[in-house]
Amino acid sequence: MQNLLLNLLKDGSISIANFLLDNYSKLGMTNDEFLLYLQIKKEQSRGNSFPQMDKLAESLGMTSQTLYSTIQALQDKKILEINQKKDSRGQLTDFYDFDLFYQKLIALFDDAVEQTEKDTTESAENSIYDQIQIEFGRPLSPIELETISQWIDNDHFDPDIIRLALKEAVLNQAYNLKYMDRILLNWQQRNLSTVQQIENSTLKRPVSNVKQDSKNKTLKKIPIIKLTKKD
Repeated sequence: MQNLLLNLLKDGSISIANFLLDNYSKLGMTNDEFLLYLQIKKEQSRGNSFPQMDKLAESLGMTSQTLYSTIQALQDKKILEINQKKDSRGQLTDFYDFDLFYQKLIALFDDAVEQTEKDTTESAENSIYDQIQIEFGRPLSPIELETISQWIDNDHFDPDIIRLALKEAVLNQAYNLKYMDRILLNWQQRNLSTVQQIENSTLKRPVSNVKQDSKNKTLKKIPIIKLTKKD
């Protein structure tokens, strides 16, 4: 039993990314084609870059004709190529190359990331409308909705920066978009394009000088009057 376990551990294993398992069918691979890919990767992990056809057919429970057809289908789908490379002795040997497959997966992953970012941005933009309506305590008019849309689409203000402008407006009890627009324009003119820059600028805002009588007024001398008692 221990020898069997030792042999199993020495035989190694292959790791399959969840993204691959979730998306291989989106690239047009059938279940049989994907199983063939796994069998080839298993053999390659053992150092066999071009496993024998009869061994693959036996592992998959396929006939040789079906296996040939499956390999041809992967080649037609630009997922598999049969290329050559030099071995340790300098001799050319065939190997199954899945670089085209990986390139397709990378492109699919990039599209997924782009879509996620787009969904996140749309969600943040939608929450801006809701948040302004809540703070103003009323529904926004069509003109106000268009103004916010222009902030995002034309002026490219970050939703978090619009939230900061909303916060400034609420603190000053100015529940209108014109006030927010002046704040955003002021930040833009001062080249404050990130939340951190705006917050740092707010912290450095000079405190207004309060006039103090002791500094700005000349103190008058009060005459000392000697009080004497009358007889």
